[in-house]
Amino acid sequence: MKILNTEDLLMSTDSIVSCAFKICKSAEFPVEYEDVYDHLYGSEKSALRFLVNDYGTITGFGVAQNYNFLVNEQAMTLAYLQGMVISKDYQSKGYSRLLLEELYKCFQSDYFGLRTQNPRMARALLNFGDDITLTMPKELIDSIRQLSPYDKVDDSGVVRGCYQNQLYPHLDELRKIKSDITLGQTDALAVVVQPKKIKQLVRDH
Repeated sequence: MKILNTEDLLMSTDSIVSCAFKICKSAEFPVEYEDVYDHLYGSEKSALRFLVNDYGTITGFGVAQNYNFLVNEQAMTLAYLQGMVISKDYQSKGYSRLLLEELYKCFQSDYFGLRTQNPRMARALLNFGDDITLTMPKELIDSIRQLSPYDKVDDSGVVRGCYQNQLYPHLDELRKIKSDITLGQTDALAVVVQPKKIKQLVRDH
């Protein structure tokens, strides 16, 4: 299994988006083709990586973008995971970790975060971090509200009304991760970690 960028794939943009769309469908992720295109190529500042099997078939992808913000007047960066989907046949094999590592290397930010209704994604990012800040201190919550993905985050760490509809059927699974939250159909859980040890490993090599 390899992690490749767009140039390494030697495929047209339309072919890449079509493959990514099929992966979303295989993973039962309810998005439209246009949504996948926007996620992958909606911003020139995004880092995009693909999981490719030994036969050269795309089996997953991840896309992230780096943000600058202030915490207690100190400049910080946060790599925001805009999306990551792995084909159903390749899930639960540790490949999400590989994608997260490669995306993180692009930015080596102070924080790594996402918002999601998918408990697997929440756990994947939590397991990736060194210092877990799922229960975020108030100053961090106040600070990440500067960033568009988190502008509607409340004090409990839930991003209110960020989706048009419910993306995943079992929101109770997220409540098992953070039991003190209330989630509506259009809400998402905010997860932010500090990957200090991983950052040091990336810089040392």
